Amino acid sequence: MNAVLNLAFNAVLAGLFLVPLGALFGRANPLIDSFGPFLLPAIVGAAALALLALLAARYAVGLLAIVALLANLAMVWPWIQDQPAAQTNGPRFKVLLFNVYYHNPRLELVAPLARNSDADIVVLLEVVPHVLAKLDAVKADYPYQIEFWDSVRSDALILSRFPLTDTVASLPPARTPRSLASATVDIKGRTLTLFAAHFTLPFPFRNYADQPAQAEDLAAAITASAGPRLLVGDFNAAAWGATMAHIRATSGMRLLTGSGGSWPSFLPRQMGIPIDHVLASPELTLLSRELIDVSGSDHRAVLAEIAFEK
Repeated sequence: MNAVLNLAFNAVLAGLFLVPLGALFGRANPLIDSFGPFLLPAIVGAAALALLALLAARYAVGLLAIVALLANLAMVWPWIQDQPAAQTNGPRFKVLLFNVYYHNPRLELVAPLARNSDADIVVLLEVVPHVLAKLDAVKADYPYQIEFWDSVRSDALILSRFPLTDTVASLPPARTPRSLASATVDIKGRTLTLFAAHFTLPFPFRNYADQPAQAEDLAAAITASAGPRLLVGDFNAAAWGATMAHIRATSGMRLLTGSGGSWPSFLPRQMGIPIDHVLASPELTLLSRELIDVSGSDHRAVLAEIAFEK
């Protein structure tokens, strides 16, 4: 029995230490990166293992579990901090990002979600024809809207209180299969370009080269546009992972941070993975991030408040 228990403890410990190593060295190899997204679950797991080991008088295991907890916490800490208070004189606006989920049986909840959040711009993902047919209520609340599924390979629906102009035709040619929508938004006399992306699943569920290629293609599209730019989407990649690091480095955009994970919604948010992101160019200030639980989807909605610098 002791041998089995020791084996179990050692296997769990190995996994708990692989996670921060994946987050730290993920850019070196997709296999290493595949461990990195689980920092938040690993913190909870390490705390549980430490408690169990101490109760079982396995003090060495308990100590190693505490070290693993601290290692995971150190890696994730910058990414779970709320945005610092910022002073800005430019117009403010709210953006709601929500992957509604292809098989959502509660699409009638999307309209109340948008109303209660008081979002100025709503970006919905996984909006395909059978989903779109059930979103009339939320569409009726917004005077400006662009449906992208029937014109480009994108499952985004953008709704806005401000005028929208479809700019997909001006994007550089795709270097890889992409799900990317773009539009300019006229906000109180100021204009920004809004990009809405939906990335493929990561390695090992898809080819290891798919997400890096999509990140490279996205960065080229963003840098080809001038002026204030806002990027939102379901990236199927953690905030601290290699994919998002590449997008930040090549596009010069900052990522909106905050506590909790947006996926999967059936887990407590402090055990989830933040894969639904909002990023902004330097002309914009990221003010706040809120996660909202919505029945019917495996994602939480992300409500972001943003402002022009001046």
